[in-house]
Order: sequence, then structure tokens, then C-alpha cells
Amino acid sequence: MFRTLRFRLTFWHTVIFAAMAIVVFGIAYQTTSNQLLASLDESMQDTAVEFSDLYRVGGIKDLHTEVASESLSHDGDRFFARYLNAEGQTIMVNRPSSWTRLLPKPDLHGKQMQWLNVAINDADETARLLALRSFDGGWIQIGMSLKDYHTQLGQIIRIFAWSLMVVVAVGVLTGWWQVRHVLAAVDQVRRTAVEIGEGELDRRLVLDGHGEELVELADVFNTMLDRIQKLLGEMRDVSDHVAHDLRTPVARIRGMAESSLTTNQHETGSRHEALAAIIEECDRLSALINTMLEIAQTDSGLTHLEVESVDIAELLREAHDLFLPVAEDAGIDMQITADAGPLRVPGDATRLQRLIANLLDNAIKFTPAGGHISCAVCRRGSAIELTVSDTGIGISTVALSHIFERFYRADNSRSTPGNGLGLSYAKSIVGAHRGNIRIDSRDGQGTSVIVELPVEAV
Repeated sequence: MFRTLRFRLTFWHTVIFAAMAIVVFGIAYQTTSNQLLASLDESMQDTAVEFSDLYRVGGIKDLHTEVASESLSHDGDRFFARYLNAEGQTIMVNRPSSWTRLLPKPDLHGKQMQWLNVAINDADETARLLALRSFDGGWIQIGMSLKDYHTQLGQIIRIFAWSLMVVVAVGVLTGWWQVRHVLAAVDQVRRTAVEIGEGELDRRLVLDGHGEELVELADVFNTMLDRIQKLLGEMRDVSDHVAHDLRTPVARIRGMAESSLTTNQHETGSRHEALAAIIEECDRLSALINTMLEIAQTDSGLTHLEVESVDIAELLREAHDLFLPVAEDAGIDMQITADAGPLRVPGDATRLQRLIANLLDNAIKFTPAGGHISCAVCRRGSAIELTVSDTGIGISTVALSHIFERFYRADNSRSTPGNGLGLSYAKSIVGAHRGNIRIDSRDGQGTSVIVELPVEAV
């Protein structure tokens, strides 16, 4: 129990709650103590001044009468008064019986008004003394027991002690309730995580009413779950497509190998052809597997890009020169346009070369003889825009929403060699470079692929 977050939060909530209460009480206690003492001092000073005025008018006799009356009003054992002449001799005194200790006289050469706190008996009861110089140079000294003052302070302390117990109890209850309310969301996250771990990937968190921070946490958690579910779905699709795409070349390799074994040993030409075909199919399988692995690594962020300053215009020119003979052999006109000067982006030159080559290869592959391909690169604000457009077979509206999915092939492209990974690979490369890729196309009217890459910071 003591190691649980619920207990610790409740404990510290209560400690802080009680500490704040103690601080507030300390301030209130000190303020009350000062006010009580100030009130007592004011009362004693008024009494001393009154005695001094009375002595000036009526002499020692009237002073003695007034002192006796004042003593009775304080129950006789809490009020002290005496008059000393200028030489410090006691002329009149009113001393409670409980005040057994010798009381100090005022400093005859000191201030006109002198204050002292003194012990008045063996029980360590204390009193406050005030000495006021009279008109004839003598001293009127009065004293008040601090018993009532300390009694009041004791009552305040007892009230606070009970209040503190109530505060601690309330702190425990409110702390437990608040912690329980907050951790209810955490418990829900834990339960949801357990259910997801048991295979219920459709479970989602709903934390409305638990505070903006926890609602944001739930949104992030749900986004993560959506991403995981999507990745798992893609993995299943990849597994299905891999099984489908590998079955045919493996069957062909097996068939050619069996045919080669059953062929007459003297027919070396046939065997050489079969071995060449097997090598070609193996290369195709190897390329397929490598492309799949690179897409997976790039999408997951595991691929390390060799980032450098890359001139996209120069890469496009090199790719155009490389693919131009292929386009001419297919009867396709291919043109290139580029803004003057270098158009640089931070990126991996090798992968950007593969991106451009992939786009040009697709354009040539799906453009019939007599068609036209245009390649362009230019600066658009804070991005470099690369466009490859063709007048090929185009992409239908239905297929366009799936065109970046792995192994997806539109109906009108199934007769063309390929494995459906080209555009998926292109999107992975663009994503790794923090760019965007989009496709504008109409069925039978051609396709334009637009890639936007962030320009190199100056």
C-alpha cells in the first residue's frame, strides 16, 4: 500500500494541506497575540495616565482610593499599583497576595515610560509592569497579571489543535477523492492496454470529463492505436501479397529446375537458358524483397539517410539522359524543363535518384507509343517542386485512392509487368525527406506526379 501512487499522492496532499493550515495558524496566532498584548498595554497606559492626573489633582489619598477601586474590579489578585517618590521610596502600594516575588523598581534616570515583563511567584506566573513618571518626579507603577492573556492564547491553541485534526481528516478525504478521480483515468488506460494486449485492437480510450491533459493523452493514445492497427493491417496485407507474388516466380524456378534436370545431358544450350531464366527470376525475387524491406524500414524511421545538399535539377537531368533512349525505343517523346541555377534540397542523393528513376520508369511503362512525357523542376515558395507528367493510360478515380498502397495495381495496369511497389516506395522516400507527394490523373488521359521537397536552408 505504501508503495502505491494512490497512497503517496494522498499522503503528500494531506501533508501540504496540514502544513498550509499550520502556517496560516502561526500567522493568525502571532497576530492575535500581538493584538491582545497591544490591547493590554493600551489599557494599562490609560490607567497609568488616569492615576497620574488624579494624583496631580487629589494627591496621594485620592490615588489610594482609586487604586483600591481598580484592584477590586480585577478580582484583587491580578492588579498591582504603587507610588514611589523621586528618590525611589515607596509611598503607597497595592500588592495582590499571590504576587510573592520582589518586583523591580523603575530606573529613576530612565525613560518617562518603562515596560517590563516579570515573574511574580514561584509558579512562574508572569505580569506586565508599566512605570510612568509623575508631575513631581515620582513614579506611578502599575502591573497586570498575564494569566488571562496566556489563558486566551491557550484556548486559541486548543481550538487550532481540534481544527488541525479536522483539516487533516478533510485533507485525507479530499486528497483520496481527487487522487481516485485522477487515477481513474490511469486505471482506464491500464485496462484498455491489457485488453489491447489480449488482442482487442478495436478498443479506444474515452476520457471526457477528466481534464484537458488527460483528454489529450487519450487522443494521443488512440492515435497510436490507430497507427498500430493500420501497421498490423498493412503487415497482413504485405504477407498476403508476398505470398501471392512469391508463389509464381518460385513455381517457375522449380519448373525450370525440374525441366533442366530431365533434359538430355548433351543439350547444354537448353540448360544454359534454364539457368539464365532461374537467375533472372532470383534477381526479380531479390529486388522485390529488398524493395519491401526498404519500404518497411523507411516507413518505420529505421533508415539512416545520408543527408547532403542535393541539386534536384541535376539529378533530373541525369535521369532524363538515362531514360531517354528507353523512351525513344518505345516511341515516346520525353522533354525536360528546369529553372535556371541549382535547386538544392537536404537529402539522400541515392534515394532521391531512385525516386526520380521510379517515376520516369512508371511514366514510360504506362504511356503507349506516340505519347509524351514531360519532366519539370522548379522553386515554389519554400519547396522544390518536381513534376513528371505523361499522356498514358491514366488512373481511375476508384484506383487513385489506393494507388500508394503496397502491391496495389489498378485494373488497367495488370497486363503491364510490375509488382505494385513503385509508388509505395516513392511515397516512403518522400516521407523520409519530410516532403509531400500527390497524383493528378484521369482514366485514359494521363497522369501527373507532383513531389514537393523542403528547400535547403540558406
